[in-house]
Amino acid sequence: MIARLLPAIAISLCLTSVHAQPEGPPSPERLREIKAQKSAFITARLELTPEEAQQFWPIYNEFDDKQDALRKEMRELFKEPGREAGLSETEAAALLEKGLQHRQKEIDLEKSYLERFKKSIGAVKTLRLRQAEHDFNREVLRKFRDRMEDRRGDDGPPRRH
Repeated sequence: MIARLLPAIAISLCLTSVHAQPEGPPSPERLREIKAQKSAFITARLELTPEEAQQFWPIYNEFDDKQDALRKEMRELFKEPGREAGLSETEAAALLEKGLQHRQKEIDLEKSYLERFKKSIGAVKTLRLRQAEHDFNREVLRKFRDRMEDRRGDDGPPRRH
């Protein structure tokens, strides 16, 4: 029963602090707070034992850091303002190829950690991990959108559900 309540508690803590966040990119402290909330959410959702959590979290954090680095790399690749407007066909094709290569790196990274996750928490919980991450991210995004709509007031476009 308590294990089922922990995800709701983690989400409510996250959403309360997301709601209070000012405009602009999140601070490093805010990002650490979100990561801590994500950890609590995933731990509860996967129902990790203390032993599993002790083995799993160092592996997951290493994986997450590498994923973040890959995402940053990808953002940098497409970051240059107005880049798409002035590209030749050859340059655009090369950029598309780099994007595919990058996505392959992400898949390769996930494959390389899959066995380590299975050894630390088992195959069933490893399978549930992706859904737990997705659920956490979706809930944070939903709250962020709600907050933006609240700031816009009643003058904004109608909400989509």
